[in-house]
Amino acid sequence: MQPEGELIQVPLAAGVCLHLHRISSYKTVRVDICLSERIRKKRHSRLALISRLLERGTRKLPDLQSLNRFIDELFGAHYYAEINRLGGFQLIHLCLEVIDDQLLEDRDGRVLAKGLEFLRGVLLEPAGDESGFQREYLDQEKRFLARQIADSYNDKLGYAQQRCVEEMCRGEPIALSPLGDSADFAEIEADKLLCFHRRLLAENRIDLFVSGNFNPQTIVAMVEDFFTWERDGYRSDEGVEPKTLSRLARDVYEIQDIHQAKMVLGYRSGVFYGSEDYPALLLLNVIIGGDGQSRLFKHLREEQGLCYYAASHIEALCGLLFIVVGIEAESHLQVRNFIDEQIKSLRQGCIERDEIESARRLLRVRLLGLREDREAFFLYQLREGFVGGSAAPSELWKGIEKVQVEDLVRVARGLVADTSYFLHGVGR
Repeated sequence: MQPEGELIQVPLAAGVCLHLHRISSYKTVRVDICLSERIRKKRHSRLALISRLLERGTRKLPDLQSLNRFIDELFGAHYYAEINRLGGFQLIHLCLEVIDDQLLEDRDGRVLAKGLEFLRGVLLEPAGDESGFQREYLDQEKRFLARQIADSYNDKLGYAQQRCVEEMCRGEPIALSPLGDSADFAEIEADKLLCFHRRLLAENRIDLFVSGNFNPQTIVAMVEDFFTWERDGYRSDEGVEPKTLSRLARDVYEIQDIHQAKMVLGYRSGVFYGSEDYPALLLLNVIIGGDGQSRLFKHLREEQGLCYYAASHIEALCGLLFIVVGIEAESHLQVRNFIDEQIKSLRQGCIERDEIESARRLLRVRLLGLREDREAFFLYQLREGFVGGSAAPSELWKGIEKVQVEDLVRVARGLVADTSYFLHGVGR
């Protein structure tokens, strides 16, 4: 029997991997299916639409009424489909969560088996017919996604972060939105989109995660019957695309009718997920702005009161670090100078032992708690798979334990300021 909490990985076909995560405390079994590829222009719009259409049912369950009735019959199961991004990769993510069959009086209920059969239908026979997706649904989802893309303009913090990425990473996959481009939608037809979807199933990486209290051998036998379609066209899309640019740092300003300004600073670290210095980059990020005890939060927000919001985060697969602050427009230069001073002090080794240990304790809790967080755990394992790895969170923690001040200094000295994006109101 698989040790509880550990991950078993079972190759099912070329580019198809089953990930089994057994935790006895779970009362449900969750199945996550991820169909992924590096984000590509035009293709990203089609993937976004497909993710929406896969939530609209199957040929046997062609409308929301029949779909919802079926889900309810699985003892109140939960199903959704979404589009997502992880670094420069775009993901079509299907998720189905059902009650554990062992908790039912009728042990022959086969709830999980019925759920897997449903997911197979979603992928192979989505709502529509043999020639294409349901055309009415496609038109509806085009309108829905176009509104969602337009609405993202109203989330000024998210908008500022996306704009900084777009300006900083032109020509790189991460610059493209996982929601696609509404300008592409008019030329996308239902029949051609279904053909494109079938090619994705034959050619792209597929990861299937099952988490719950189960017998691994039983799950493997059930899932082996799930993937029976042709996979001869599979093409590997693993690895990261390190990109070193020699251009000078630049400032980008944008004016809108807003009261609270947003500033996003983008740095290239040269450190990518899975590399020797990645644990040090993780630790450095927490010290800068990755927690409520970070320098930005304590000094910039609490002590000096110069910002409403301050945080930093890394794009692990792309080697990027971003600092994001919400400020009054007139504080722009003062805040920018403070951040520059903090980066400079880190490069000079001015790092207190207490802040290192505080950041280390936080990362320990986050990493070792991943096994209890289904969503975070499968995203962690996906990231591992994208770089060809299979290390458990505990292995990454061991690397963080070994990080010394000189490692943090080396990574800080490798940070290269690339793009500063400043979104502010008319009165600045």
